[in-house]
Amino acid sequence: MTKTKNDTPVDHDNTTEGHANKRAKTTATENEEDVRPDHDINSETAKTKSVQANSDTSVAEGSNAPLTVVDSSSTTAKVLNKGGQAITVKTIIPHPTKQFIDNDDVKEYDDVLLVRLHRLLEYMNSKANIYALGKLLPTATWGQYKPVNDRSKILCDPVTGDPITIWVVGRITKMWFMKFDKPENQVMLTIMPLSKTLAQQSALLLAKFSAPVLSLNQQTSHTIRAIKWQNVQGGDPSSEALLFDAVYDARRDRSLTTYSERPIWNLTDLKPGDLVLLEMKMTRYSKKHEDNKWHSQTSLKCPRILKE
Repeated sequence: MTKTKNDTPVDHDNTTEGHANKRAKTTATENEEDVRPDHDINSETAKTKSVQANSDTSVAEGSNAPLTVVDSSSTTAKVLNKGGQAITVKTIIPHPTKQFIDNDDVKEYDDVLLVRLHRLLEYMNSKANIYALGKLLPTATWGQYKPVNDRSKILCDPVTGDPITIWVVGRITKMWFMKFDKPENQVMLTIMPLSKTLAQQSALLLAKFSAPVLSLNQQTSHTIRAIKWQNVQGGDPSSEALLFDAVYDARRDRSLTTYSERPIWNLTDLKPGDLVLLEMKMTRYSKKHEDNKWHSQTSLKCPRILKE
């Protein structure tokens, strides 16, 4: 498989910085009321099984590490476990938690906000490829490898081949945007989900989707860290870093409309303790001189402030 740039996250765990932002130029839309029933998921699962049945794959006997093979009929880069089974969200977490909120963590919130939080935490929109962390598409796996528009490093819907956007609600614990009053090459935003079990599920996905499989770090299993390159060239240190500005004010109910219509939230007002809806993707990267090793991570799209 052809490798790309080194996406190794920068660790700025002890620093919190922000800066004024400008309007993001994006056009995607979502409707937070549009929660899809489970039969959408089951339908896509059946389609995926049909696709997998026609694939031409093989696994070396006795191998412990996941293997990457190419489906000869669709050029899908598949990661297989030692039993020859394609690694998906469901193979890693066959029985996902239903505990999306720990009651002790939301005592200060009123009933109106709690109802909204439950709605966001159970959100599914298969048409827009948006799923709450606790409602991830069971068949989701790494996408197709292509010389152009390669999606083999992004978690995708195997039927459509489109990347999946993940929603997670939590409180900001740490963030990093600036260094010496200039935009840092990489954004880092860490949140603590409202459910410890859900956070541990996220850590398990990152560990098991890596190759070879990583060990769980108990210290980081209660938080989710999302990163994003601010370089124009996407990680090229020689290119100029432009300050991340896709931060939105979603405190008002039913405010998750088109990006162009959403009110912008000033990045300097974002702080630890704020309750946010984090929009992210699951991706993977390889380091230089590490052949056949892949590290999974969450990549930041945008945070939306729900409550200060």
